[in-house]
Amino acid sequence: MSKLYANPFNWGEPVKGNHFIQRAEAQTSLLAILEKQTHLLLTGKRGTGKTSLLNILLEKNTTPYIHLDLRFIVSREQLFELLIKALDTSFPVIDIDKKLDSLGANTKDATLKNIFDLWHEMVKGSNEKFIMVWDEFQHLVKFKEDIFKELKLSLDGRRGITHIFVSHRYDILQNIFGRGDSSFFKNQEYYELENLEKKACTSYLAQRFRRMGLSDFDLPEAVYTFTGGQPLFTQRLAYTVAQIWLEGTTTRLLQRSISKLLKERNILFTGLWDHFGLNEKRLLLGLASGYSRPTELGFIDKFGLSATSTAHNTVVKLVHEGWLVNREEGYHIYDPLFLTWLQNREGLI
Repeated sequence: MSKLYANPFNWGEPVKGNHFIQRAEAQTSLLAILEKQTHLLLTGKRGTGKTSLLNILLEKNTTPYIHLDLRFIVSREQLFELLIKALDTSFPVIDIDKKLDSLGANTKDATLKNIFDLWHEMVKGSNEKFIMVWDEFQHLVKFKEDIFKELKLSLDGRRGITHIFVSHRYDILQNIFGRGDSSFFKNQEYYELENLEKKACTSYLAQRFRRMGLSDFDLPEAVYTFTGGQPLFTQRLAYTVAQIWLEGTTTRLLQRSISKLLKERNILFTGLWDHFGLNEKRLLLGLASGYSRPTELGFIDKFGLSATSTAHNTVVKLVHEGWLVNREEGYHIYDPLFLTWLQNREGLI
């Protein structure tokens, strides 16, 4: 018999309100950056909650802003359409077409410089500052054209608009905007968002589980231990635990939930695994077997990586793609569910 409670967890989209797990230190640091009107390059692994946290901060900050979702933008033309639509949304009382005409362009043949000339004119006329968020910024790399050169020329030396570039690809942000003496913006700052702090996460989980009548005191820490505090996956696993409990199951909740998620993602993980190269598979199998230093000779010999340079290049590629994370004790597979799937597949556990 189903229990008469609603599932208190949410996943699959940026969380807000009571679903948001407080991150006091990160919020304080990032709010200070926004208040200084410093350009922000926000990075962190996939699923660390960059967009969720940023949305919370922008609501607290009184500066007008626009959020550009670049996930489905695949061409220069689509980017221009998105920017013009965003400009129209930001200043709805202005006839954007006429304004562009006054700059010698129209919505069909406008350049990035035309668009940002107009945007800065609008911001200056409003007597307010403005924040522009470029979310999933790494997708612009896929363009046939070198959009970054044109973009940097359009942003160079402008004031009034603070830009926030969000991406899990730190390497792309650094290649484009540099850092230190080679920084593109004179006032830019990187911030890498980490996973959730244990105390805040387990407290949140315990409170939500109790709200629905589930009072297993060991469960919140067990969930955190498995997910490593990854916000997205923590929400998803907790949601699955709650759903199974609501359906009437009361034993081995965490194990049943992990098994359910593994079945749901089996086809996805199988497809991803088939697309890995031989060296990538060997390295991932080594890490899944409990080893953590893939560039050491013992690892290279045991898992057939042929040379230190091969291991190094493979590690760099997998780190950039978000499969690996570098901790003090070595490299680890970032996605705990994929790690478990791989260990099950290879009979390692």
